[in-house]
Amino acid sequence: MKEKSKYVLILNEIQKIVFHDIKPFGFKMKGRTFNREVEKGIFHVINFQSGQFEIGQKYDNPLFKTDYYGEFTVNLGVCIEELNEIKFGKLKPFYQDYDCTIRTRLGQLLYDKDFWWKIEGNSLTTARTISDGILQNAMSWFQKFETRDDICKNHGTDRYSSSNRAKLDIALIVLRKDREKGVEMFLNYLNDLEENMTHHKNYILELATSLGISVET
Repeated sequence: MKEKSKYVLILNEIQKIVFHDIKPFGFKMKGRTFNREVEKGIFHVINFQSGQFEIGQKYDNPLFKTDYYGEFTVNLGVCIEELNEIKFGKLKPFYQDYDCTIRTRLGQLLYDKDFWWKIEGNSLTTARTISDGILQNAMSWFQKFETRDDICKNHGTDRYSSSNRAKLDIALIVLRKDREKGVEMFLNYLNDLEENMTHHKNYILELATSLGISVET
């Protein structure tokens, strides 16, 4: 059996066991990714990301590891459909972790660091570690982001998924249900940007135009 095929089969088995454990909680599977919709347009996303083939010379420096071939990590995210639509211009039937506004990894929740599991040895033991981590740790993390109200309260305050854009994200969420308040929050975010953030400020100005928000210059 080729090494690549061996890794694929082992990861398939791990994923199968994990899906069996999380399916009762509303998750659906497509490829290496799981989705569940917890509020209209709010999706919890779990993704298995395997390391790619090494490119170029390998450097065995434990402080700067770039080769994760034969390993995998578990990405976690919360996708807010209206924010994804602003970013990509369309809705999707299924979301990936890179579509998510709020993101972390299971390793961060379990070990407080980026962690990759070996795709070898006892797949059942690895699968149980992943399942237990999702059910005990990831589900508690997801619980902070089950509704838009939850997201507006907790986004930007969680140390595992902090974001400099949290205030902007919250403003865009509020904009859909309370335009006056959302516009005020949006403009406050714009006005608080540092002078040297020219590129991001230009993006925000373009976004304001597309959203019909008037900006005084």
